[in-house]
Amino acid sequence: MRMIKRRRSRLLLYILGSFLCLSLMSGAGPAVAYTSGTYGSGTYGLCEYGVTCSISLSSDGNISLNVIPTSSGSCTIQSDSPTVLTDDTNGYTLSLADSGTGTSLLNGAAAINATSGTIASPTALTGNSWGYRVDGLGSFGSGPTTSQTNVAPSSTVFAGIQPSDLIADTIATTSGAADPAVATTVWFGTCANTSVPSGAYTTQVIYTAVAN
Repeated sequence: MRMIKRRRSRLLLYILGSFLCLSLMSGAGPAVAYTSGTYGSGTYGLCEYGVTCSISLSSDGNISLNVIPTSSGSCTIQSDSPTVLTDDTNGYTLSLADSGTGTSLLNGAAAINATSGTIASPTALTGNSWGYRVDGLGSFGSGPTTSQTNVAPSSTVFAGIQPSDLIADTIATTSGAADPAVATTVWFGTCANTSVPSGAYTTQVIYTAVAN
């Protein structure tokens, strides 16, 4: 029996005149999913043969990306750290997706679209767009990515988040227990120019941790 744990975060973007703020806000505190092994099944280890084991998932939350748009575009990058704790000796898989079938940050009919890049073929952010990256994963490159505020568009590449009706992007995989907990740094970036109307733009991001 595989253990699954999901963590939902709200991605919130405020645009007030020439001031733009993007926040990743955490939901309720992390819960824990439990399972028990049965004699003769699985690999002998911390979570087998009747020993109760668990998987928990948390994230930083309250990540704010403040941007002052310019005519040519201004960008901000900040990180979140989804963290998994499990004694499952087979490890876990961590994935990321949007909670809905759309991937834009929405404010009524106005939108900040997700970049068209993917993990295999990420792209630089241009115009009014947003995305995520994990250093060293796929074709993102090793980085290191750093927090930046109100900088010109750069060559740093990002992927667009997957909608809920497609397969979520895997952002981390382990083959052994994660105790102490293991964090994965996920960088969120957005770029905006002065054509963006004021208002609040939102979507929800869901991290899912599955015991292997």
